[in-house]
Amino acid sequence: MFESAWRLRGLEAFLLDLVERPDWADYLLDRLTGLARRSAQALAAAAVDVLALDDDVGMPGTMFISPALWRRFFKPRMAEIINAARDIKPDLRALYHSDGTIEPIVGDLIEIGVNALNPIQPEYMDAQKLRRRYGTRLALWGTVGRQTTFSYGSPEEIQREVKVRIETLGRAGLVLCPAYDIDEPDIPWRNISAFLEAVRKYG
Repeated sequence: MFESAWRLRGLEAFLLDLVERPDWADYLLDRLTGLARRSAQALAAAAVDVLALDDDVGMPGTMFISPALWRRFFKPRMAEIINAARDIKPDLRALYHSDGTIEPIVGDLIEIGVNALNPIQPEYMDAQKLRRRYGTRLALWGTVGRQTTFSYGSPEEIQREVKVRIETLGRAGLVLCPAYDIDEPDIPWRNISAFLEAVRKYG
């Protein structure tokens, strides 16, 4: 909803809406929520196992908006979408995607029924801290640095990072993978090979 809203309004205009014109923001977000709710219900009726909610509210080191604004405008609407889908398929799992830093709202996401986070970029999110705080209530997807280890690390560094992730995050509730897309020529094949070898060795 955040991404759709600012693309329709323009980022600067929508951020101003949230602060100076909240009635405008509510109107737009209510319409977007209705569309997302109907899509979620259709997917639940089709018996999908996972509902993926993609809304980049994080960026390097912080969030686009304050946690308070997120709770005011987005949390209840996100809960509405998840609940509407689970009214149809109660065992549906919910995955939330956001790049960057969203640690301040992770507890809120769990509260409204999110089961997994993606991509857990280690450059911006501390996966071990999340695991200590929330246990296996939250599945962590990613955790191996795309912008750091995969891009600039050696194969040995990748193997060490994989070993640490498995030892500290455990096998339950962990989807161990690059935190973001890995594409040539940015990522050397030797690093991809080292990752796969380490997963087989330590996993």
